Amino acid sequence: MFLSRTILILSAAALATPLAAQDMREVETVRGTISVPAAPQRILVLNPAIAGSVYALGFDVLGVVQSTRAPTEEGYSSVWAEPARAAGTQVLPWNFEGFNFEEILGHEPDLIVAGGQGRPGFLADAAYDQLSNIAPTVFVDTTPTVWQNELEYLAEILGRQDEADAAIAAYEDRVAEVGAAIALPPQPTVFMLSIEVDNPYFLPEDTATPLLFGDVGFELDPVSERFPDAEAASTGDSVQVSPEIATEAFSAPTIVLVPWSAESATVADLEANPILSRLPAVEEGNVYTVPDYAYRFDYYGALATLDVIEETFAR
Repeated sequence: MFLSRTILILSAAALATPLAAQDMREVETVRGTISVPAAPQRILVLNPAIAGSVYALGFDVLGVVQSTRAPTEEGYSSVWAEPARAAGTQVLPWNFEGFNFEEILGHEPDLIVAGGQGRPGFLADAAYDQLSNIAPTVFVDTTPTVWQNELEYLAEILGRQDEADAAIAAYEDRVAEVGAAIALPPQPTVFMLSIEVDNPYFLPEDTATPLLFGDVGFELDPVSERFPDAEAASTGDSVQVSPEIATEAFSAPTIVLVPWSAESATVADLEANPILSRLPAVEEGNVYTVPDYAYRFDYYGALATLDVIEETFAR
């Protein structure tokens, strides 16, 4: 059941956690100045793509919306399932149309973390006032960024800079290990977001997935520079390619295929396609598929993707 704004405000006033009894901090967010608990105990995260950042900062998360990428049986993302299980995190239902505000309200959160990329970020942006009437809501920008920026942003707001520094240092150490352990395929590399085989998208070289591969030594094909007029889709971290220019856009000798979901087009689908089968990477067998969590990832997703790179391209 999805509550109306009026009922929601009245219910929140009656049931919300007594924040006045907590020590509060005034902080700056992308949605303005808000007051947040100095030591939040009942955190809800309304985007699975940013949940790992909250765990990485050392918080136990009370509830998180169900993950649609690499989901476990519980509804966690597999990349942060371990800290979620340790915290006893509950999974909150949601759908493409919106959040279940009655469910959110019933958890009596003292802090909500929402926003970020993808549909959950769009929904949180539209419902920000409603969410803020339940509990202080830290909104993460919906524009494309790398996980380090999101982590630093949350760390500053929540007073966890030491934890953020440790996570970034751990990532950099792992990058050095993986970079030394792999042998690169023919370069440069282009990144194809796999949804439907007849409608391929490329990931611009300045977005999170290509940049992570660049960290371990991959040469990124400057495909967005070659097609500056191509229109970005969604939040701007992918660009749809028409069939007429697909052979030019994906002409790099290596393709990393990034699936949107478990049902996305596969290497076999590319090989069977009359246009994409002629791509050099397809003809030479240099198309490499990564899991769907390698797209729009947080700290834990970044580490999991590094593991995949190390295994796939081991010397």
